[in-house]
Amino acid sequence: MKYRAGTITWVSNDPHGTKDERPVVVIRHRDRPYSSVECTVMCLGRGSRNHNHSTPELEKETHYTGMTFSKATHLLPWSIHTIPPGAILQHRAQGQLTTAGKKLVVRAFAKMMK
Repeated sequence: MKYRAGTITWVSNDPHGTKDERPVVVIRHRDRPYSSVECTVMCLGRGSRNHNHSTPELEKETHYTGMTFSKATHLLPWSIHTIPPGAILQHRAQGQLTTAGKKLVVRAFAKMMK
């Protein structure tokens, strides 16, 4: 299975090493080189306590659909990882970024380039 850009899902082996599982946004899986063994994701989390890091909050229905988080969930735009597609937990809920959600991801990433 190849995931569309903007798919929100869960992965095993948290790239930060702080949890067993972590929610992520798929940045690119389809149409990327080596997609059979690599998938690029941006981690989601509870936000940053450091005010130097922008961690925009994802709002249900405004930024994403198809799933619910138990707590406020934020983009962690500096946390982009290449993971094996097998790390995606297919048994967990999956959602999709809306157009507004995709724009939020792009803006959050672009702010890091300033």
